[in-house]
Amino acid sequence: MKVGGRTLATLMVAIGLLVPATADAAISAKVTDDAGNPAQLAEGTPAGLRNMDVQIFVTTDEGKGFSAKVIGPDGLPTGVGVTCGLPGSESSRYVDYHGNGTYTLSVTSYSDSCTKPLRTATYTWTVTAGVQIAPPAPTMLTRQANSFSTITQQFNFAPNPGASGYEIKYAKGAVVQADGSLSSPALKDGFFNSTTGKVELIGAREPGTYTIVARARNGQYYSPWSTAANFNLIAPFDLSSRSFPDSRGPSYQVRATVGELSAAGGRVTVAAAKGKNGKRFRTLGKAKINSKGVFKLRFRLARGTYRMRYSFKGSSTVARGTVYETVRIRRIIG
Repeated sequence: MKVGGRTLATLMVAIGLLVPATADAAISAKVTDDAGNPAQLAEGTPAGLRNMDVQIFVTTDEGKGFSAKVIGPDGLPTGVGVTCGLPGSESSRYVDYHGNGTYTLSVTSYSDSCTKPLRTATYTWTVTAGVQIAPPAPTMLTRQANSFSTITQQFNFAPNPGASGYEIKYAKGAVVQADGSLSSPALKDGFFNSTTGKVELIGAREPGTYTIVARARNGQYYSPWSTAANFNLIAPFDLSSRSFPDSRGPSYQVRATVGELSAAGGRVTVAAAKGKNGKRFRTLGKAKINSKGVFKLRFRLARGTYRMRYSFKGSSTVARGTVYETVRIRRIIG
């Protein structure tokens, strides 16, 4: 059959050439999830991520070209988009982190070399990056008894996928600001140990109540600050020196200096038990620690070998503790 000098078959072919795309034509978009694996995106179904270092993968089989761009939650482009990709080949781009919020990926297909748009597909995902930090215990020692070495405190830490680094701040007596940061003239830095997965505080020697916060970083942007965590540092009870200024009996005097000056005002209970390994202690008296960390006590003991005990019940800055020593009394104590 002829129509205007053309066969019907020829006319149908010509009409078919005018159809811009088939019903099976589609745009496909993926984004790397928190584990770094490409996850399929669907229009109208936002994806939820914590990943701060995502990558997009875009392809289409419609038109003759396509472009793609991502706008961050701040309304700004997040890196370099796809200018004019070829249908049938997948293009990938890294997306710069611009803070927490919704990221919008727009993919436009074209009927030519990226000048005449066919349609635009839009995909979104929401990033909720953040970290958590917690002390291993409410109260920790600044150092071991009879040691001058400060303990490196290790904090439990939950990092964030895709973070390029972390900012960790702590201070004694700090004030938490409205944005979650800390205000203190003595603000110090903590460090994330990627080997142990812990946050470490090095050189925190002064007893007191501290506050610590942390946040993740990628590029020039940061996640929100973590919930502030409080912890106490206290010194152990120990003696830096001990002597017997009056060592000639039958009345003796003991003089000792505690290792932590903030124990001043507290009292040390001095007791003695007969024998090198004596366990039946008799209290000799209680001595007050002065502003220089010194306490003195006069007592009486018969000749023999004694196990001396110096006990401190603890305070807000010094732990409860006991120090033992063995002395021998003839006429002179030693």
